[in-house]
Amino acid sequence: MRLSLPQLETFYWIARLGGFHAAARHLHLTQPTISTRIQELEETLGVKLLERGRQRVELTPAGRDVLTQAEKMLHLADEMQHLRGRRDPMRGLLRLGTNESTAMAGLLDLLAQLNKTYPDLRIELTIDVGAALSRKLNARELDVAILSDPISAPHVVDEAIGKADFQWVAATGISLPKGDFTPADIASRRIVVTPSPSTLYQVAADWFRSADCEPENLGTCNSMLLMTKLVAAGHAVSVLPVAVVQAEIDAGVIQTLPVKPTIAPRPYYVSYLREEERLGGMLTRMAREILLQSGLLMPL
Repeated sequence: MRLSLPQLETFYWIARLGGFHAAARHLHLTQPTISTRIQELEETLGVKLLERGRQRVELTPAGRDVLTQAEKMLHLADEMQHLRGRRDPMRGLLRLGTNESTAMAGLLDLLAQLNKTYPDLRIELTIDVGAALSRKLNARELDVAILSDPISAPHVVDEAIGKADFQWVAATGISLPKGDFTPADIASRRIVVTPSPSTLYQVAADWFRSADCEPENLGTCNSMLLMTKLVAAGHAVSVLPVAVVQAEIDAGVIQTLPVKPTIAPRPYYVSYLREEERLGGMLTRMAREILLQSGLLMPL
């Protein structure tokens, strides 16, 4: 029996989506059809490709080798179809992850442009901290992620798209001494940041560490929107991307604090699976333009 592209495509989507049921749903096939294709592929190759785990299907060592070759063959088949004008490459499922800063500052514009330019692209969104997005991307549970501080496996490409300005912020109504704030000045105040290992937590930790100082009342919150409300109400101070609280700054309810040392801007990236180079390149260009226009990012 000779292997077929439908068998390879089925195997590819099981590996990518983590299960037979998810692949059947994506390919609009019954689960018995999916199982039959995998059984035929394993019999043809003479190796076991998949192991069923509690949470998701796992690739065997042979399966990982076959996946690499399957991706190449499917990519070549897509290229041939594209040359003949029978297939739009920007269609199907896009598993997109972003951090909360991006979600608050530019995600709606990005989704609108994607929908306008590629109406056949179905988007599955994940909003999380950068470390979690990197883990999902490394595990092939995402196709593309917009984040800071990526920790990427060799099969993931990181492209820098700009840098974000982080500042200490506080409510305008609270009493503050004049002059620049040092880590020692802020260490005694109630502070709220997103939980470790988020970028905000790391920015705050690095800033205090630069002065060999430890904050006395550091709390965490997993919602940047709620953190903004806590700051505006005077319950805490925080370090946040300026663009996220720009509306509150313009309204006069939040102010940025002059500090020494200053906080260096952090680079932002679009990270994507190496085999999704065309999709990743398109999203890199689009995200860079939109997030620069939104004010979240400054040019590199």
